[in-house]
Amino acid sequence: VKGKSYCFRVRSANKYGVSEPSLPSEPITAGTTLAPLPPPSQVLAFRDSKTSVVVHWDKLKEGQEPLGYYIYCREVGTDEWQTVNNKPVTCNKFTVPGLQPGKEYVFCVKSVSEAGVGDSSPESDPIIVRPAISRPSAPRDFALLSCGKNDMTIGWKAPKHKGGGKILGYFLDQHDAVELGWHEVNIRPIVTNLNEGHFYEFRACATNMAGVGKVSEPSDLFKCEEWTMPQPGPPYDVRFTEVRDANLMLHWEAPLYTGTGPVTGYYIDVCEEGSEEWKQLNKQPTASTHMRVSDLETGKCYIFRVRALNKAGIGPPSIPSDPVVVETKPGTNEIELGVDKEGFVYMAFETPDMCDSSEFIWSKDYEGPPDPNRVKIEDKGNKSKIILKNASEKDLGTYSVEVTDIDDEISASHTLTQEATFPLLPVIELISGWNIDVLEKGEVRLWLEVEKLSPEAELHLIFNGKELSSTPVRINFDRANGLIELIIQDFCDDDKGTYTAQLQDGKAKNQFTLALVDDTRLVFCFLFLLVGPHFIENLQWKVTEDCEVLLTCKVSITIQLLLCIVPSIYSLSAKPLKVQPTAEGIRIYSEVKYYTDYMKTTWYHKYVLQIKSGERLKSGSTMDQIWLHILNPTDSDKGKYTLEIFDGKDSHRLSTDLSGKGELEQNISVLGKNRARVVQGLPDVATIMEDKTLCLTCCISGDPYPEITWFKNEKVVVFKDRYKMDVKGIVVTITIEKVCSDDTGKYSIYVKNKYGSETGQVTISVYKHGEEPLELREK
Repeated sequence: VKGKSYCFRVRSANKYGVSEPSLPSEPITAGTTLAPLPPPSQVLAFRDSKTSVVVHWDKLKEGQEPLGYYIYCREVGTDEWQTVNNKPVTCNKFTVPGLQPGKEYVFCVKSVSEAGVGDSSPESDPIIVRPAISRPSAPRDFALLSCGKNDMTIGWKAPKHKGGGKILGYFLDQHDAVELGWHEVNIRPIVTNLNEGHFYEFRACATNMAGVGKVSEPSDLFKCEEWTMPQPGPPYDVRFTEVRDANLMLHWEAPLYTGTGPVTGYYIDVCEEGSEEWKQLNKQPTASTHMRVSDLETGKCYIFRVRALNKAGIGPPSIPSDPVVVETKPGTNEIELGVDKEGFVYMAFETPDMCDSSEFIWSKDYEGPPDPNRVKIEDKGNKSKIILKNASEKDLGTYSVEVTDIDDEISASHTLTQEATFPLLPVIELISGWNIDVLEKGEVRLWLEVEKLSPEAELHLIFNGKELSSTPVRINFDRANGLIELIIQDFCDDDKGTYTAQLQDGKAKNQFTLALVDDTRLVFCFLFLLVGPHFIENLQWKVTEDCEVLLTCKVSITIQLLLCIVPSIYSLSAKPLKVQPTAEGIRIYSEVKYYTDYMKTTWYHKYVLQIKSGERLKSGSTMDQIWLHILNPTDSDKGKYTLEIFDGKDSHRLSTDLSGKGELEQNISVLGKNRARVVQGLPDVATIMEDKTLCLTCCISGDPYPEITWFKNEKVVVFKDRYKMDVKGIVVTITIEKVCSDDTGKYSIYVKNKYGSETGQVTISVYKHGEEPLELREK
């Protein structure tokens, strides 16, 4: 009855009877509507670790006691809110786990009462997921770098743990062995006003934004005695970057004391951790202060040291480097090479970890920053991009990048080569390569045709390394029709050499070269002979067994006949088409004596379909073959294939029929039967409580047996410590021991052999003790 108050109680029943009643509920009036509680206020987010954030909010006023709170998070730049906790929390602080390092998030909180979930609180300020700043650890490994009568130069290693911020400086203390107390020196590494012959020890502490860190252990005792030895002093600051499987990049600083002459080189020594046996790596000294160390054993831990050399001999070794395990760490990123929308070549690097003071330090050939006149560097968030303003041969070399002020070494490098870089640039397409015509009065016309160009297009003609002008030759550049021609008067032996047309139209570039020399251009032989006032004998030619054309003449003859002879003879030398099965598909080819640019080739399928090179159909030629490669053939590839060769006058056709009963059907069957596959076993989602052991099993197939790679969030999984993989025949098992929130993510198994590849995926969700997910409760 509306308006009346009621109490309720409950009794349980089973087949044996009915239980005693429960305690009665509080009185409740029928017909009243419960109002939801207001949202919390002052939602603040604080850094915690590289994968978590602490969220704090103000509790509701007295008399408004909620059942708990729900916390929600959203990555900046997206619209989707995600619930953080599976059940309401009763306190006003919560640590949000499982966040992506370096990503930016906002948070909000909702109150929960008998009336349900209330409205959302105002959003917190955006916060980047990074570890909280703390004071640095102590410096270590002090070394005497140089010594005078009354002064010393001291070096030390930076703290292993920088506390998530930039090291702002150091405080250095000294202690004379004959005294009792320690004395503060200064923050400079050069210590003055010392007593000659006394022994001193030193200690230091580092400071960052969070404060002054721990004081180091005292150094060894160093004697204040002027160095006079002829050999150089020890190098210092031996460190490593680009640690990958089996190799790394080693760096060091030149010694401060050079002895009786300049340092001429360095020797690098290595030993395994736990061993005292040092081995010299380089037989000949290296002149630079860096060296790539290769052929190391993946997974082993090494220590390095460096010795300097001058004309007097080899000096003492440096302080050994920190130990380093030579392997590619999970989540390691490499430099990405590409071309942006404006046509500029760029290299980009994204770091998985950084702090507020971190910087990207780019270097070219490990000698210092790239030339600012040739590159532009853009940093945004945890990504840095170096853009080549006008890519050319001057920009070739090795570019490296390091991330500063973090505890873990993060670095990468990429070598720009001409073969890998310039094909990325937009190019001016060639329509017809260099052609040669003989005109009257001994003039020779060199010309080529490209796509239509804009009025702003530029041309540079280079002959034997020097740019040509309009005199004494005539140059015609028809941009609208893409025609370039060069007319040489009184053609003679001095005009032999290399001609290069360099073109640029906006960002698009290209260059085309013609070599007019006896051994590379058969046409040049008779062109040179034809120049002259008269000839005595008729032109004669013959073809040798090696398909070489020999021309002799002592009378004039039309050049058109000569130009047709060479391609015609080579076209007629083409042999019938052959079919060759390959691991990837089918290869159709014709053997020729010699392939030249004059021969125009076209492939047809079923007579009417002109074949163009693409991802699955690739055509090309070598000096002695013209070929078509069909990758991953299917039934639609059956039928007749025709190769048409046009020599400038006549067309020659060669055909073969892929009926499906021979190589094609066989290859389709082999590819389908033998390609690598993930057969069965992986679920879509695997949900598990933290600290448990997760075991996932799937079956694979393929002949030859596939290569197996596991990925977590698209990064290669390295199986060690908690991660293990077991392969027994076709059964592949991955085991993760003591799972934690960091193990949440999308996992995939990638199998590959020469006939193909396939990927199987599973999403792993890890929940905390006592926070059973809704989907498990429903099950």
